[in-house]
Amino acid sequence: MSHRFKKVKVQFTSQDKGSRDILGLESLQNSLEKDFFSHVNIRNSSVCCEQNNLVIELNCALGLHEVLFHIQQGTWGTNQPIMVNKGLTVLSQHMQSIREINQTFIDVEELSFILKDCHIIIKKQGPESIEHELDAILSTLAENYVYLTRHLTETPNEIFIPVYEEVSAGNHLSRLANPTRIVDKGYYSYWGLYFEKHTQAVIYDLKRKNIISGDLNLLNL
Repeated sequence: MSHRFKKVKVQFTSQDKGSRDILGLESLQNSLEKDFFSHVNIRNSSVCCEQNNLVIELNCALGLHEVLFHIQQGTWGTNQPIMVNKGLTVLSQHMQSIREINQTFIDVEELSFILKDCHIIIKKQGPESIEHELDAILSTLAENYVYLTRHLTETPNEIFIPVYEEVSAGNHLSRLANPTRIVDKGYYSYWGLYFEKHTQAVIYDLKRKNIISGDLNLLNL
């Protein structure tokens, strides 16, 4: 199998001036810690032209199967029914407050869940894409748990959401997804998985519910 799956790690400094300039981060941190019973770190993105966006890291002392159980029971990162009816996730409620306080648009560039046995990384695909899609992504994760874990035999160390296919275009590679299709298609086509026994990433096809074999070039945005 041939892959061009690229791990992207956003680096931070412990004294990030930009994150101190955004008002309301302490309240956001406290709220997320309560909603997801996790220790939360929030920093500014170091990605070029995205410094006003946030990278949120949630450290949760549970395993993947435990988190998914709580998701299905509605006891982890849950939302009030009135907010669900309005299409608002827990995260989108908090981010709306951040925008109102700062009177400017602030988005989530990356959201990570660091669990006891798995690190889940969700990347931004468009404005407010993470906050609006988070509940659906977590539900999809629960629905695909058996297949993601090789029929419960092996839990992936890392799950990257999403990755994209690349195809040859002359002497260059072009992404299949274009900006007008990113949010609609991106999160629910391909995910990247790392397993402890393998040095390279494998690709999980959500539509077919299997790990792809054969030559395929994929990378995350």
